[in-house]
Amino acid sequence: MIRLELQPETEAQLAAEAQARGLALDRYIEKIVEGRPAEQLFAQQKARSISEAIDRILELREDSDIGGLNVKDLINEGRKH
Repeated sequence: MIRLELQPETEAQLAAEAQARGLALDRYIEKIVEGRPAEQLFAQQKARSISEAIDRILELREDSDIGGLNVKDLINEGRKH
């Protein structure tokens, strides 16, 4: 028997996934461990992280305002200093 201590948000996510599949959390985690190579788990996490980063960049982009200047104007402004 192995005991895992998960971050609360990870545990909540896994619990929700288990419930959606009609499984107890411990059984769901067993199935994950038995059925997936570690490389696949890491690849999924990496893909999720990249997707979240892209979403965040797009979100920040919407909030940015450079006063109507374009890239060429910004370059010229930088040359003045």
